[in-house]
Amino acid sequence: MIPADDALPVPAVGRRPVHLRRIECAGYVRDDGLFDIEGRLVDTKPYDLVLPERPLPAHEPIHQMTLRLAVDASFLIHEAEARTLDAPYGVCGRIAPDYARLVGMRIEPGFNLTVKRMFRGTQGCSHITELLPALATTAFQVIWSDTSNYDNRAGDSGRLRSSPLGGCHALRLDGEVVLRHFRHLLPPGAG
Repeated sequence: MIPADDALPVPAVGRRPVHLRRIECAGYVRDDGLFDIEGRLVDTKPYDLVLPERPLPAHEPIHQMTLRLAVDASFLIHEAEARTLDAPYGVCGRIAPDYARLVGMRIEPGFNLTVKRMFRGTQGCSHITELLPALATTAFQVIWSDTSNYDNRAGDSGRLRSSPLGGCHALRLDGEVVLRHFRHLLPPGAG
């Protein structure tokens, strides 16, 4: 479970753990110039379960799904591969190949809503689909770690399209952080 001394205070009432979901994402630069963005979702219970198709000891994965996206610096998806390593039912992993439909899509505003619609209900695995927003933000963290990947042209909204600038409260284009540290990344005439 999340350690009690982390950011959230422990409530004054007693409690006991019943579920743990871990989502882990990692990014890699590939030798071919693409970026691999990988995610893993793991669900466990702190007690033994008897699932319809198998017994499950405490702390063993109920769900364990992985997803890898290969993207370029413009956030275009070139490869998408999903795997179901652990699931309650033997048929769960059969949907994983359908995530190849992500190839050709771009991670951009509206991406999360689009993929939730693409893979809703019986058209996908809710757990693999839940990895997509985390992988999208990880892709931005990986690609934006090198400022040479920024596209500093302003889009219709005036926001920078392919950099973190303008993407959150702290990085407002007219805010103190951008004006103090990132003015050189603003398009001509901005700031």
